[in-house]
Amino acid sequence: MDFYTNPLSPNCRKVDAVAKQLGIDLNVKLVDIRKGENREPGFLAINPNGKIPALVDGDLTLWESNAIQCYLASKKDNDLWPKSNLRYEIMKWQAWELAHFGAAGRVLIFQRIVKQLLNIGASDEVRCAEEEANLKRHAAVLDNALKGKRFVCGDQLTLADFCLGSTLTFAEHARFPIGEFTNVRRWMASLDEQPGWRGSKPPPM
Repeated sequence: MDFYTNPLSPNCRKVDAVAKQLGIDLNVKLVDIRKGENREPGFLAINPNGKIPALVDGDLTLWESNAIQCYLASKKDNDLWPKSNLRYEIMKWQAWELAHFGAAGRVLIFQRIVKQLLNIGASDEVRCAEEEANLKRHAAVLDNALKGKRFVCGDQLTLADFCLGSTLTFAEHARFPIGEFTNVRRWMASLDEQPGWRGSKPPPM
């Protein structure tokens, strides 16, 4: 399986962590966004959106990180993507991450990290203030959901944890306002114990 990725992408980390946790070998194809490799015709033929990650497995081409997560986890029996109604709970959190928690996080990462990396101007701190408020509101929802639980869906590690955790990959660098959420911090400590999560940690910036 060819995995088109970049170690600085939180969405790519979602997939990488799953593969490493399950011992699935991927043929890594690095895509350098700074060089515009995601806009080259060869990559656009794989993902016309020009975004990473993407996965090619024989005749199957997938983009969207959550879909790739599920596909990889379906390759072997495991607790990350159980064959039970828990799947719908996992899908709920995947959708919530994309629409709410991760959406706010991605704006802050773009404004405070990506702009600097691509040399495309200073961060818009007015926009950042708006998204900080959104992120805090969503983090409160997650913090409440984690009460009395080790992981998002209970005591069992699932795709939902890697999905939501990816949003916090650059929380310190992007100055996420999450210090008050003790259940989120405890959950992240549990996530840090997982080999797939540790193995997917991006290089120092």
